[in-house]
Amino acid sequence: MECFSATPLNRNVIRLTMNEFQLISDSFGTGEHGNHLADLEQRLHVVVECFLFATPLSTADVEAVHEQLARQGMDERFKRNEEYFANLKRNVVADPDRFMNTVDPDKLGPSDRFYIKYEIDNATSSLVDMDEFVREYTYAFTDPPYGIRCSCDDEKRAICSQSMTRLFGDLSDFTIRKWSTDWSNYFDAGNEWWGAFLWTLVSDDGRGWWIGASTTD
Repeated sequence: MECFSATPLNRNVIRLTMNEFQLISDSFGTGEHGNHLADLEQRLHVVVECFLFATPLSTADVEAVHEQLARQGMDERFKRNEEYFANLKRNVVADPDRFMNTVDPDKLGPSDRFYIKYEIDNATSSLVDMDEFVREYTYAFTDPPYGIRCSCDDEKRAICSQSMTRLFGDLSDFTIRKWSTDWSNYFDAGNEWWGAFLWTLVSDDGRGWWIGASTTD
Protein backbone atom coordinates (compact mmCIF):
# COMPACT_ATOMS: atom_id res chain seq x y z
CA MET A 1 0.00 0.00 0.00
CA GLU A 2 1.24 3.46 -0.78
CA CYS A 3 2.43 5.64 2.07
CA PHE A 4 0.69 8.95 2.60
CA SER A 5 2.72 12.07 3.16
CA ALA A 6 1.44 15.59 3.44
CA THR A 7 3.19 18.47 1.75
CA PRO A 8 4.58 20.69 4.53
CA LEU A 9 3.41 24.27 4.84
CA ASN A 10 5.83 26.82 3.48
CA ARG A 11 4.40 29.75 5.41
CA ASN A 12 5.47 31.97 8.28
CA VAL A 13 3.02 30.56 10.79
CA ILE A 14 3.39 28.73 14.07
CA ARG A 15 3.75 25.04 13.34
CA LEU A 16 1.29 23.01 15.35
CA THR A 17 1.80 19.33 15.96
CA MET A 18 -0.82 16.71 15.22
CA ASN A 19 -0.80 15.73 18.90
CA GLU A 20 -2.24 19.10 19.87
CA PHE A 21 -5.38 18.38 17.88
CA GLN A 22 -7.05 15.41 19.50
CA LEU A 23 -10.00 14.03 17.56
CA ILE A 24 -13.18 14.43 19.62
CA SER A 25 -15.91 13.40 17.20
CA ASP A 26 -16.68 12.80 13.54
CA SER A 27 -19.47 12.07 11.10
CA PHE A 28 -18.36 8.44 10.85
CA GLY A 29 -19.71 7.61 14.31
CA THR A 30 -16.84 8.52 16.63
CA GLY A 31 -17.01 10.51 19.85
CA GLU A 32 -19.49 12.79 21.56
CA HIS A 33 -21.53 13.63 18.44
CA GLY A 34 -20.90 10.30 16.72
CA ASN A 35 -24.28 8.72 17.38
CA HIS A 36 -26.17 11.81 16.24
CA LEU A 37 -24.16 12.16 13.04
CA ALA A 38 -24.25 8.44 12.23
CA ASP A 39 -28.02 8.47 12.72
CA LEU A 40 -28.37 11.39 10.31
CA GLU A 41 -26.26 9.57 7.75
CA GLN A 42 -28.35 6.42 8.04
CA ARG A 43 -31.74 8.15 8.01
CA LEU A 44 -31.11 10.98 5.56
CA HIS A 45 -28.04 10.04 3.53
CA VAL A 46 -26.47 13.36 4.51
CA VAL A 47 -23.22 14.03 2.67
CA VAL A 48 -21.73 16.74 4.89
CA GLU A 49 -18.66 15.24 6.57
CA CYS A 50 -17.06 16.66 9.68
CA PHE A 51 -14.36 16.18 12.27
CA LEU A 52 -14.25 17.93 15.64
CA PHE A 53 -10.83 18.47 17.19
CA ALA A 54 -9.62 19.88 20.48
CA THR A 55 -7.63 22.99 19.58
CA PRO A 56 -5.41 25.34 21.62
CA LEU A 57 -7.36 27.64 23.90
CA SER A 58 -7.54 31.34 23.02
CA THR A 59 -4.51 31.16 20.73
CA ALA A 60 -3.24 34.39 19.23
CA ASP A 61 -2.51 32.72 15.90
CA VAL A 62 -5.98 31.64 14.85
CA GLU A 63 -4.94 31.39 11.20
CA ALA A 64 -2.41 28.70 12.08
CA VAL A 65 -5.15 26.74 13.84
CA HIS A 66 -7.38 26.96 10.76
CA GLU A 67 -4.57 25.71 8.54
CA GLN A 68 -3.79 22.82 10.84
CA LEU A 69 -7.48 21.88 10.90
CA ALA A 70 -7.60 21.87 7.10
CA ARG A 71 -4.58 19.58 6.95
CA GLN A 72 -5.53 17.26 9.77
CA GLY A 73 -9.09 16.86 8.53
CA MET A 74 -7.78 15.71 5.16
CA ASP A 75 -5.51 13.23 6.94
CA GLU A 76 -8.46 11.88 8.91
CA ARG A 77 -10.57 11.60 5.75
CA PHE A 78 -7.76 9.62 4.15
CA LYS A 79 -7.72 7.25 7.13
CA ARG A 80 -11.44 6.61 6.68
CA ASN A 81 -10.79 5.60 3.09
CA GLU A 82 -8.11 3.18 4.22
CA GLU A 83 -10.50 1.69 6.77
CA TYR A 84 -13.29 1.38 4.19
CA PHE A 85 -11.19 -0.53 1.69
CA ALA A 86 -9.57 -2.69 4.38
CA ASN A 87 -13.03 -3.73 5.60
CA LEU A 88 -14.24 -4.31 2.04
CA LYS A 89 -11.22 -6.51 1.34
CA ARG A 90 -11.86 -8.58 4.46
CA ASN A 91 -15.49 -9.08 3.45
CA VAL A 92 -14.52 -10.14 -0.08
CA VAL A 93 -12.03 -12.68 1.25
CA ALA A 94 -14.41 -14.00 3.91
CA ASP A 95 -17.53 -14.28 1.73
CA PRO A 96 -16.94 -13.63 -1.98
CA ASP A 97 -20.38 -15.01 -2.93
CA ARG A 98 -22.17 -12.09 -1.27
CA PHE A 99 -21.01 -9.79 -4.07
CA MET A 100 -22.94 -9.71 -7.34
CA ASN A 101 -19.78 -9.21 -9.40
CA THR A 102 -16.43 -10.88 -8.99
CA VAL A 103 -14.08 -8.70 -6.97
CA ASP A 104 -10.32 -9.24 -6.89
CA PRO A 105 -9.27 -8.47 -3.28
CA ASP A 106 -5.69 -7.86 -4.40
CA LYS A 107 -6.88 -4.82 -6.34
CA LEU A 108 -8.76 -3.23 -3.48
CA GLY A 109 -7.11 -0.23 -1.90
CA PRO A 110 -7.34 3.54 -1.63
CA SER A 111 -5.12 4.09 -4.65
CA ASP A 112 -7.49 1.99 -6.77
CA ARG A 113 -10.56 4.00 -5.87
CA PHE A 114 -10.30 7.40 -4.26
CA TYR A 115 -6.85 7.91 -2.78
CA ILE A 116 -7.06 11.31 -1.12
CA LYS A 117 -4.15 13.58 -1.93
CA TYR A 118 -3.70 17.23 -1.18
CA GLU A 119 -1.27 20.09 -1.62
CA ILE A 120 -2.12 22.50 1.15
CA ASP A 121 0.53 24.96 -0.06
CA ASN A 122 -1.86 25.60 -2.95
CA ALA A 123 -4.85 26.22 -0.69
CA THR A 124 -6.34 29.61 0.01
CA SER A 125 -9.02 30.60 2.48
CA SER A 126 -11.05 33.62 3.45
CA LEU A 127 -13.06 34.63 6.48
CA VAL A 128 -16.81 34.29 5.98
CA ASP A 129 -19.63 35.51 8.16
CA MET A 130 -22.10 33.31 9.97
CA ASP A 131 -24.96 33.95 7.55
CA GLU A 132 -22.93 32.89 4.51
CA PHE A 133 -21.79 29.73 6.25
CA VAL A 134 -25.34 28.83 7.33
CA ARG A 135 -26.68 29.41 3.83
CA GLU A 136 -24.09 27.21 2.11
CA TYR A 137 -24.04 24.55 4.82
CA THR A 138 -27.82 24.30 4.57
CA TYR A 139 -27.53 23.78 0.81
CA ALA A 140 -24.89 21.05 1.30
CA PHE A 141 -27.01 19.38 3.98
CA THR A 142 -30.44 19.54 2.35
CA ASP A 143 -29.76 19.29 -1.39
CA PRO A 144 -27.30 16.49 -2.20
CA PRO A 145 -27.60 15.02 -5.72
CA TYR A 146 -29.80 12.11 -4.65
CA GLY A 147 -31.86 14.08 -2.16
CA ILE A 148 -32.46 13.15 1.47
CA ARG A 149 -35.24 11.17 3.10
CA CYS A 150 -37.58 13.95 4.18
CA SER A 151 -41.22 14.53 3.39
CA CYS A 152 -40.82 18.21 2.47
CA ASP A 153 -38.42 21.14 2.31
CA ASP A 154 -39.59 22.50 5.66
CA GLU A 155 -38.64 19.23 7.35
CA LYS A 156 -35.22 19.29 5.68
CA ARG A 157 -34.49 22.79 6.90
CA ALA A 158 -35.78 22.04 10.40
CA ILE A 159 -33.53 18.98 10.77
CA CYS A 160 -30.57 20.93 9.40
CA SER A 161 -31.14 23.81 11.82
CA GLN A 162 -31.55 21.47 14.79
CA SER A 163 -28.36 19.62 13.86
CA MET A 164 -26.34 22.83 13.53
CA THR A 165 -27.51 23.96 16.96
CA ARG A 166 -26.60 20.61 18.49
CA LEU A 167 -23.15 20.48 16.89
CA PHE A 168 -21.99 24.09 16.94
CA GLY A 169 -24.05 25.81 19.59
CA ASP A 170 -23.69 29.54 19.07
CA LEU A 171 -21.93 30.06 15.74
CA SER A 172 -20.91 33.56 16.80
CA ASP A 173 -18.36 31.85 19.07
CA PHE A 174 -16.36 30.78 15.99
CA THR A 175 -14.19 32.33 13.36
CA ILE A 176 -15.11 30.65 10.09
CA ARG A 177 -12.86 30.24 7.08
CA LYS A 178 -13.99 28.92 3.71
CA TRP A 179 -11.31 27.12 1.70
CA SER A 180 -10.65 26.94 -2.00
CA THR A 181 -11.49 23.62 -3.65
CA ASP A 182 -8.68 23.09 -6.15
CA TRP A 183 -5.89 21.66 -3.97
CA SER A 184 -7.13 18.10 -3.30
CA ASN A 185 -8.80 15.35 -5.28
CA TYR A 186 -11.29 15.18 -2.40
CA PHE A 187 -13.06 18.04 -4.16
CA ASP A 188 -13.06 16.58 -7.69
CA ALA A 189 -16.45 14.86 -7.53
CA GLY A 190 -18.31 17.91 -6.27
CA ASN A 191 -16.51 20.26 -8.63
CA GLU A 192 -18.08 18.37 -11.54
CA TRP A 193 -21.39 20.15 -10.88
CA TRP A 194 -23.06 19.88 -7.46
CA GLY A 195 -20.47 21.76 -5.46
CA ALA A 196 -17.48 21.20 -3.23
CA PHE A 197 -17.06 22.80 0.17
CA LEU A 198 -14.59 23.00 3.01
CA TRP A 199 -14.88 25.16 6.08
CA THR A 200 -12.86 25.32 9.28
CA LEU A 201 -14.42 26.72 12.44
CA VAL A 202 -12.32 27.75 15.44
CA SER A 203 -13.53 28.92 18.85
CA ASP A 204 -11.59 30.32 21.80
CA ASP A 205 -12.83 27.52 24.05
CA GLY A 206 -10.89 24.83 22.18
CA ARG A 207 -13.29 23.56 19.52
CA GLY A 208 -12.12 23.19 15.94
CA TRP A 209 -14.37 21.85 13.19
CA TRP A 210 -13.36 20.56 9.77
CA ILE A 211 -16.51 20.45 7.60
CA GLY A 212 -16.40 19.19 4.04
CA ALA A 213 -18.76 18.10 1.31
CA SER A 214 -18.07 16.88 -2.22
CA THR A 215 -20.18 14.47 -4.20
CA THR A 216 -21.64 13.82 -7.62
CA ASP A 217 -24.06 11.44 -9.30
